Amino acid sequence: MHIKALRIQNFRRLKDVTIELDRDLSIFVGANNSGKTSTGHALQLFTAASKDKFTVHDFNIDSWNNIEVGGNIREATPPTISLDIWLQVNEENLHRIIELLPSLQWEGNYVGIRIKFSPIDIRSLLVRYQEAKAEARSNALTNEAGEITFQPQPKNLKEFLEQNLKKEYELKYYVLDHSKFNEEFNETEDYEPELISREKGKSGKELINSLIKVDFLHAQRHLSDNSEGNRSEELSKRLSRFYERNLEKLEDDYETIEALSTSESKLNDHLAKVFEPTLDSLSHLGYPGLSNPNLVIKSSLNPTTILSNNDGAKVYYSLDTEDDRCSHILPDRYNGLGYKNLIYMVIELLDIHTQWLDIEESRPALHLIFIEEPEAHLHVQLQQAFIRKVMDLLALDHSDTHLQTQLVVTTHSTHILYEKGLFQ
Repeated sequence: MHIKALRIQNFRRLKDVTIELDRDLSIFVGANNSGKTSTGHALQLFTAASKDKFTVHDFNIDSWNNIEVGGNIREATPPTISLDIWLQVNEENLHRIIELLPSLQWEGNYVGIRIKFSPIDIRSLLVRYQEAKAEARSNALTNEAGEITFQPQPKNLKEFLEQNLKKEYELKYYVLDHSKFNEEFNETEDYEPELISREKGKSGKELINSLIKVDFLHAQRHLSDNSEGNRSEELSKRLSRFYERNLEKLEDDYETIEALSTSESKLNDHLAKVFEPTLDSLSHLGYPGLSNPNLVIKSSLNPTTILSNNDGAKVYYSLDTEDDRCSHILPDRYNGLGYKNLIYMVIELLDIHTQWLDIEESRPALHLIFIEEPEAHLHVQLQQAFIRKVMDLLALDHSDTHLQTQLVVTTHSTHILYEKGLFQ
């Protein structure tokens, strides 16, 4: 099962766009502010059911043109945003999408779901807007000539929704019948999709969460050549977080725990010796006295959390041969931005991929990952190697063949496009 196509309507710059996706790897290319990133953001918002994260600025700008015909509130049409997700499904996965089948006569291999961000009740919304606008007019300030010098909000529907969008809008879910759509996934006239009701089984949100998990690897990865590292995301910290979530912990590695405990004991003896003169000086001043606790200096070296602590382990680069990797090493900030970006992307991808696989109950069958501009700071050969090998990096190494990973890469790199054979 995989996403065959997306149709986004009225979201930011995307007035009405249908995008077909490859089963494995799709590449978005286009000018800045052409809507590449907006596609991923729309998917994130809708699949996460994050209705509170929508703002009036997410509506396409045309939504607010002529919204009140002749100033008549009753003729106002509040805008909506919608996302259609078309899944190509084989027989082995029918049990996952049974509630999305439009009828018992379904014979195709496409199932669709529409998620719409729309008013809870249009009529009630317009009544409340009319009342708010009337109250604002009654509180308007005028000059001696009777001219309005200031009128409180709302002066129009957009201003009303800026303050009330969360209360007036909700996410609604619909089953789509592919027989009512053409080859470009545009519906025929007068087609009204069926609203998904909780009474019939899973809610729309639960259905989406059981089918798709969306993750995003943003272009701004906070990597820097700044030697102070105050704005950089050090690879050491990222690797530590990866270890904390995914790698085998130390609890059962008794040999390692013993070695760390021995080191901790020796360090404590050293600290006691170093601080003995200082503590002795305090004793001459009457501390600790009869009721005060003794002061002891000990290390905070915890054997079981040494690597998961961001400061417990550091990444270095070895300048030596395989026979001796500890003589000449440099901290991770001394590597170039290109390789740091490459390593960071690999660790991040493995991390989010593993988190998806580690979901024990109701794991989504499809993992969709958006990668923004992987070419940042990468040499041509690295760009081509990354796009050529990225799917191998996320190859599923388990027996459940029903799971699927899809990647969407946004790029400005002609080298990535050439590597994938998009032009010669």
